[in-house]
Order: sequence, then C-alpha cells, then structure tokens
Amino acid sequence: MVPEPQPSTNRAARADLIAVLALVALWMLYFWRIFTPSANDALSLTEGDFSGQFVAFFGYQVERLSGGEIPLWNPYNYAGHPFLADTQSAVFYPPRLLTVALVGANPLPGALYTALQTEMALHVLLGSLLMYAFVRRITADHGATVSAFGGMVAALTLSYGGYTSGYPQLQLAVLEAGIWLPLALLGIFQATRHDRPGWLCIVLAGVALALSLLAGHPQTSLFALYLALAYLAYRLWQHAPRDWRAWARRFVPAAALLGLVAGGLAAVQLLPGLEYLQHTSRQAMSFDAKGNGFPFMDVAQVLFPGFLTHWSPLYFGIAGLALAGVAAWRGAPGNRFFGAAALVGLVWSFGAGTVVWDLAYLLAPGASWFRGQERAAFVIAHSASVLAGLGTVALLTWGAAPGEESVFRRALLALAGVCAVFAAAWFVLWQTPDGAHYDAALRSAAFATLLAVLTAVLLPRIARQPHSRLPGVALVAVIAFDLFSVTMGTPNYDPIPAGDRLPEPAIARDLREDMLAPGARIDGQRGITDNYGTLYAVPDVRGISPLTVQSVHTFLEALPPARAWDLLAVRFVLTDWEELPVPSEIVAEEEDAAGPYNVHQLADPRPFAWLTYGATVVASDDEAYGLLREPAYDARQHAILDRDPGVTLPGSTPQDAGRAEVRRFEPETIAIEVETPTASVLTLSLPQVPGWRATIDGQEADILRAYGGLSAVALPEAGAYTVTLRYRPWTFTAGAILSAASLIAVAAATVLITARSRRARRAEG
Repeated sequence: MVPEPQPSTNRAARADLIAVLALVALWMLYFWRIFTPSANDALSLTEGDFSGQFVAFFGYQVERLSGGEIPLWNPYNYAGHPFLADTQSAVFYPPRLLTVALVGANPLPGALYTALQTEMALHVLLGSLLMYAFVRRITADHGATVSAFGGMVAALTLSYGGYTSGYPQLQLAVLEAGIWLPLALLGIFQATRHDRPGWLCIVLAGVALALSLLAGHPQTSLFALYLALAYLAYRLWQHAPRDWRAWARRFVPAAALLGLVAGGLAAVQLLPGLEYLQHTSRQAMSFDAKGNGFPFMDVAQVLFPGFLTHWSPLYFGIAGLALAGVAAWRGAPGNRFFGAAALVGLVWSFGAGTVVWDLAYLLAPGASWFRGQERAAFVIAHSASVLAGLGTVALLTWGAAPGEESVFRRALLALAGVCAVFAAAWFVLWQTPDGAHYDAALRSAAFATLLAVLTAVLLPRIARQPHSRLPGVALVAVIAFDLFSVTMGTPNYDPIPAGDRLPEPAIARDLREDMLAPGARIDGQRGITDNYGTLYAVPDVRGISPLTVQSVHTFLEALPPARAWDLLAVRFVLTDWEELPVPSEIVAEEEDAAGPYNVHQLADPRPFAWLTYGATVVASDDEAYGLLREPAYDARQHAILDRDPGVTLPGSTPQDAGRAEVRRFEPETIAIEVETPTASVLTLSLPQVPGWRATIDGQEADILRAYGGLSAVALPEAGAYTVTLRYRPWTFTAGAILSAASLIAVAAATVLITARSRRARRAEG
C-alpha cells in the first residue's frame, strides 16, 4: 500500500507550484511585447552586438549544423578565423543546439533574430527559476510559504534587476553563462548539508559550471567558478570550524571533482578556446587596457538607476536594498558570505581604480585574461538577490517588537529622505546650460523617492505580521513594480518586430553571386559591417568579435591600407571614400544607416593563392611588419618568411611565372592546383593559426609563417602540384574525447550512486 503524502509535503508542493506559476506569469508580462503578434506593439532587441555578433554567428551555426557539419572554421570574417575556438560562438551549448534544431534549415535573418531573442528571454526565465530553487532550498526550514516568498523575491531581483536587464541581454554569452550559477550553488548546498560531502550533488554543481563554460563567456564563468568554490569552502568550514585539516580533507577532493566535471564536460570548447587565445589580439592587451571598470560615481545607481548611464547594473531595487539590509540586521544564515561576496564584487568592479585589481591580476588564475572588470557586477547581482531573498524570509518571520519596528521605520524613512533630498537638489541646483532640468536624473531621483516611501510604509507593517501570506504577496508586488517600472523597455529595445530585422542588402547578393572569386574578400568598412559577412556569406576581413587573430588585427590597424588589402586578398572596399590609395573603380553606390557609401573594385587585387620566387627570412613578426611598412618592398616578388623555406629559389619571377588556381574553397578544406617552372613559395591569404595541415600531392608539408601571420608552402622544384590544406585542430579532437568520456563518467556515476542510495534506503526501511 502506498502511503499518503504528508500534509506538509502537499503544502510545500502547492506553495512551489503557485510560486513557479507566478514567476512564469510575471516573466510573460515583462516580455509580452517581444512575443505579441501585433506588429504595432512589438519590440525587439536593438541591433548592435546582439545582431552583429550573436545573430550572425548563430546563422552560421544553423547552416553548418543543419548540414551535419561541425563549424570549426569561419571563412567569412577576420579573413577567416577558428569559429569553434571563438568561445562566444557557443557551438556545443545544449540550449543553443536546441534552438538550432527548432529553427530548421535555411531560415531568413528575421527568423534567426526571433529565435535567438526567444532564447534570451527563456534564459531569463530559467535564471529566475534556478534562483528561486536555490533560495527556496536554503530557507526551507522557515516553512514552505515564507520560503517560497523569499525565493520569489530573489528570483525577481536577479532576473529583472539592473544587471540582467542591461547589457547581458545584448551580450547573449554573458547572460547565458551567468544564469547557471544558482544551480551550482544549489548543488553545493545540498552536497554540504551533512559532515560527509554528497558527491552526486557536487557533480550537479560541476554540470552547472560546465553549461556556463559552454555558453561562451569565460570571464563570467570564471566569476561563477570563484563564487562556487568560495561557497563550497564556506559551507564545509561550517562543519569543521577552526579545524583546517578536517576542512581541507573535505574541500580538496570536492573542489577537484567540481573542476574535473566542469572542465571535462566543457573540454570540447575549452581546449580549442585556450589554444586560440594565445594567437589573438587579446594577448597584446596591457594591464591598463584590461583594468577598466565602473567609475566610483556609478555606486549612486544603487539608488538612482539611469541617471548616469543607459544601464544600471548595480541597481536591484529600493525594496531589494532594504531587504538585503534586513538580512544583515537579523543575522540571516548565509548573509555574511553573500554580503562579503557582494562587497568583493563591488570593489573588483572598479577595476584599476583600487589595488584589488592589481592583486587579482597577479594572484587570481585567469583574471589577467579579461578586460571589462565592471562585469564583476555579475557577482554583486547574484549576491544581492540572495540577500534580498534571505531578508524577505527574515522579515516575514520577524514579529518585530515596538522598539525594533521604530528603529526599522526610522532607517527606512532616512533612506526615503536621502532620495527626496537628491531629487530636490537635482530640481533646484543642477540644470543644463539652457536652464532645463536633467530630466532623466530628476525622474530617477523622484521615482526612487516614491519607492523608498512605499518601502518605508510597507516593510515595518510586514515585520509586525509574521507568517502571513498577504504581506508576502504585497512584498512581491512591490519588488515587481519597482524593477519592472525601471528596467522594462530599457534602451535594449526598438519598436520593430524581430522578424523584420536584418533584411539582406542587395550589395551582399551582388558580391556573393557575381563578384567574388574563391578566396577573394571585401573590406566591409560600410554596408556589410560587424560580423554580417558571416550572416550573408560574404568574406570580410573585419569583424567585431573580441577574439581576432593577432596578425589580421595588426595588418588592419598598423599597416598602410593598401598593404593590408594586398596581403588579405581584398578585391572590394566598401567605404565612403571617393578615392582609394590604390587604383580602383567605383562599381556601385549604396546606402546604409550612416548614409551613402561607395563600392570600390581594386584594379589589381592579389589572389588568395600567389606564387613567389624570392624570400626574405626574418627573426620576428615585428621585423616582418617593418618591411611591410616600407613602400618600396615588393611583397609579391619576395615573400617574408619566419624561417628558411628549405628550397633554392631563383630570387625573381621567371618569365613564365606559373599559376596557382583555387579549385576547392570550403571552410575547413582548401585545394589549389599549382604549376611552377621552378622552385617557389606558394603564399596564401590565410591566417596562420594552429590546426591547419598541408599536403602536396598527398604528402605532408610544412606550413611556413609568411608576412608575420599568413600561411605559405614551399614547392621544391618545377612541376604541377595539388596543394591541399585541411583544418583539423588536435585540441578539438582531444576536447571532444575528453567531453565524451566525462559525459559517460558522469552518467555512470549518477546511475551507480543513485542505485546505491536506493539500496541503502531499502535496507534502512
């Protein structure tokens, strides 16, 4: 006979169901304008990084994966670059694979836009549900109803606060890498409830961090890993206070398992990414270039969102701030850890403004790889959301005495007074030169005052009525009103249906269908910018990914344009220039959002494959760049190589110069038929990065480094050859094997541990 569920279990399930349904309903309210069928009401994410980076890359994923191919190399931006190894491509991120499957083959750009925007919104919902689950679990001892309200407040604060509603919606990898942290914390909490670690829950935390890594923003994943390890250390220390040896015996294997699971499952993305990182422009960035962060004035946006910048990532609501204070005042379990985490995140977010960044740069593994230290707001947002949830539980179980209530009310009224004084000061003292008020700042301060007054009235009343549902509902309503009013319809959106976005420009069709020979490229300064070369299948030498091949970046930024165009096989230049520094013809006049521009066709473009019969050997890339800056140096006659080619070159082009024709030009395979009257060097406008392998008539051949960053193959004597290059990086193969093995190991461990637990429960019962 099956025992009937206990009433407490029924109450908990009912509370969770109501809370989850409420969170889903609030999510639908927040995003209703991106789902509405009415074109008059529809909003979509503004074009920029979201479209120029993520939609463009997503289109390439769909094309290649729908055809049963793994997109290792992308020939359409940066003169070609390792697509998989560019972590923001998120090729193997499971939710992205699901989106790819749902989109189907050959979608229009508007369909890609709609699908990826929907993925963004669904991740916001997923993040809110995971945060709810975490706070609900760590506060479960206070009763299902109270705990559910705490979880809801934490979920709303994270999902609709200033951080998540700001640039992470446009920087999709930042958003998707961050939403898995609550699941990792939940796994760690469950694993550390008893003296002996729960290994299966540690595995769950590792899976969550692996998903974060696969989502494609390693900096956010690094913050998540640091916070997860710190939480693991904190939780284990609670079981062994002042006993470092006992703590270490638990922490070291648990942390090792966490790292092995996360790193192993994500190895298929991590290993290629780490290899590629060594060859990108990121490596040339200095300490100062990586140390940018929030200006100190941004702290004011904790109270006054939007008065300094478009986004307010430090804002988590006036009521949320008050609830975080309640958590600290009432000594809610865990408040010290998350309070300290929020403080560390805040100081880190100032970047080089404090010495903390120096210490992190020198001592924190991986920290020196990344710029944009203001992204530590990720840590603040998650910690503040947990504190708001803990404060909600503390408030709903308080039952404040008259003296405590009076102190509490005075503190909240003081907060309201600060907001009111600020609003009055903006109105009276600070005006624009023409006498008008700074409307955005005034609106922000006035609304903050309203919210602070509302909080000061509501929270003390709730403190007098513990374990009551109505105050909890009112509190959730105030949080939603606050955050939705501030962040809903931020500058992230335009009144354009997503399906109408990114219509293909006519020039893209013309270039793709009529003008470009195999391997030829454009310089998309106008018209086809960002990563739209990838979206429209037009090979471009530019792009906006933060991970650009260093040599290509140097060609474009440090060499004369004519030299860069020659090295990179540029045939068309899209620019507003009327005349180029080399002979060209304007073959089309087009217009983009910035106005009219010209399409120049170069008179004598260098082909993708070019035979040279002389060579200069240099000791470094910098020496090669120095030669290339000299106008008199003939780079078509003499290749610049990193080492002796091992063949005897005539030194000048023979009367019969031979030929090199591209017969096959696919993303990971290039085949060139060559006829040469003597030994020569076949130079290619292909960035030289690890992973490419060359053969001459089926025999392995060495790839030389030419011109400080391109590829070349030496041909030993006169004759006809077929030179084939294939991109097969060992890091992908090794990563795929490690990820597959880790997945099998995790699945097997889950089955074994679950079976053992069931046997143990049956033996006890």
